[in-house]
Amino acid sequence: MSRPRDIDQFLNSYPSVRPNPAASSNLLFYSNKLPLQPDDFKYEQFMESYDRDYIELEANHYEAMVSTLEPRADTEITVCPIGLFPIREHGVNPRAQPLEPHEISAMEQDPKILGRLLRSYKMMLGFYGIDFDGGKLRPASNHKERLDNLRSRSHNVLRLTRILKHLSELSTTLQPHAASLVLYFVAAHSEGLLSFEHGTMRGDSMDQWWSNCFRDQGERRAVRDVVRARGDFGDKTWGWKEYEEWYDVRGKTGYIGE
Repeated sequence: MSRPRDIDQFLNSYPSVRPNPAASSNLLFYSNKLPLQPDDFKYEQFMESYDRDYIELEANHYEAMVSTLEPRADTEITVCPIGLFPIREHGVNPRAQPLEPHEISAMEQDPKILGRLLRSYKMMLGFYGIDFDGGKLRPASNHKERLDNLRSRSHNVLRLTRILKHLSELSTTLQPHAASLVLYFVAAHSEGLLSFEHGTMRGDSMDQWWSNCFRDQGERRAVRDVVRARGDFGDKTWGWKEYEEWYDVRGKTGYIGE
């Protein structure tokens, strides 16, 4: 099965995309310097307002939010859509600033920004009914309700693809969490919590997109082997026991904060 075009672009680090060193909206937002409109919230205030507001997070796609750069005296205000999970490609909003290589480098060297990036990821894990637990993912107490939401609102599958690409762009800090998230959903399928049967939208997303969101060839091969052998829904081929064993063998990797 051939890979989707956007995945090939991702795996090859977007060879046709020319970096823009002057674009820094994503970095400014995660530096808590760039406010969002219409609420006029910077990052910290945004998270205080919406961290566990799952109705708001479902209704509004904060992958592409509108920010306002501070104007100089001789210019007009510049409106720039950005997202909680910036990636190096345009999404559904063509005006959103893609993540730039110089932003990635600066983010990975700033502990405060890394803490905010991880906080955004944990927020969305909560939205999907998942506890972070130091990097080892577990079903949250409300996981059935949250998985019902994922089951009934298919656009969340696309959101997860973006989150996985975002994690994988931060290769030295957040990328290891991407494999854990994909294999968590393999275990959820095997345990009968959420189906990722082959040929369905969720199954195809896992097979063609999610299992390919790793630039490290060895990791990509290992995750794909598990995904391909996941078995039927609820048959416990690769469930929580196997996930725990995989995580313990690999060990804790990736930035997990203080």
